[in-house]
Amino acid sequence: MSQGGQPGHSPGPPPIPIGQRLVEGLLWRLPRVGLRLYPYVAVQEGVASGSPLVLPDSLRTGWATEDDIDSLDALWMGYMGTTRARLVERFRDGKRCFAVWDGETVLAATWCDLTTISHRPARRALAEHEVYLFDAYVAPVARGRNLAPLMRSLCYEACRAMGRTAMLSFTDYYNESSHRFKAKLGARRLHVAVEVTLLGRWSRTFIVRRYQRGA
Repeated sequence: MSQGGQPGHSPGPPPIPIGQRLVEGLLWRLPRVGLRLYPYVAVQEGVASGSPLVLPDSLRTGWATEDDIDSLDALWMGYMGTTRARLVERFRDGKRCFAVWDGETVLAATWCDLTTISHRPARRALAEHEVYLFDAYVAPVARGRNLAPLMRSLCYEACRAMGRTAMLSFTDYYNESSHRFKAKLGARRLHVAVEVTLLGRWSRTFIVRRYQRGA
């Protein structure tokens, strides 16, 4: 008998709150009538003081280049539509890729844009002290080794070395794992917003909550 339950039954994960279940169900059904709601959170990363996480001796980090395209393509393997051609295009558009290597194999990588926030609802040009962080990914074989926060922490240092002290990113409102990951690194929420799109033609973004500095 399992503790605290009936014979043959494990406790399992906690149930999804009814309110969250209803909202997610509504967001899934609205596109059928031409209405799309996309709630997300704007975040400033790298605001916590302290030393970056320590890199194991067997690994190295740094800025990848187009010469590393084979290793980067092997890392993403088409995940979220990230094709080889798209990776090449990013380099040629001036985007930077910060990676973690084990020998010649890229175990994890994240992208940085120095000119534009390409997140559609919040698209704008970046100031000289800003950088937009996006598309962090860890190879399945390397998960469970704390590589995601390690890579992000060291990426902050590399961005600061370029004078990019304001590091911005965006997270789907219901992506709890991403929220936890960024919170552990001392990220600060800036605001919660909702992008409303009607019939694929009309679109507006509304900020529904702003956080006080330090929240």
